Amino acid sequence: MTKITIDEQEFDTKDFTDEQNNIVAILNLGQNSVTLIDHMVQCVRTIQIMKTTELKNSLGIEDKPEDKK
Repeated sequence: MTKITIDEQEFDTKDFTDEQNNIVAILNLGQNSVTLIDHMVQCVRTIQIMKTTELKNSLGIEDKPEDKK
């Protein structure tokens, strides 16, 4: 199966018990969830920035030089 490293020790999951492989599956699901949530947060932040800029432009507000950094 797959080799994983925990605290600098390498393990082959083919030698794991069913319970240990279930734990690995839950850990993988958790990591995939974190990755998806991080992506969603980045998307929302980008839209917030874009919409703030759009609102400023519609109000005639110009960015200050320090805002462009």
